[in-house]
Amino acid sequence: MDVDRFGTLISNIQGAAVEPGVRIRVEGTEIGPLARTFGDVGRGGLLAFVGSGGTVEIAVRDGSAARLLGVGVGAEVRA
Repeated sequence: MDVDRFGTLISNIQGAAVEPGVRIRVEGTEIGPLARTFGDVGRGGLLAFVGSGGTVEIAVRDGSAARLLGVGVGAEVRA
């Protein structure tokens, strides 16, 4: 797991390998199924999505997932 400058968590899980409806978890916190866009959640909401690199990323709309979840590089992400 890496963290970008926005606090987005970038996993090594290939988005294409995640079955529809599978719920993503970070260090035991359930994020939910993959979202299509940031508009799928309200301001401050957590979401998992497939980033431009093709891997699952976890973000907070208008915020930092790393800060909200209290995690960083090396955090465990499960699909």
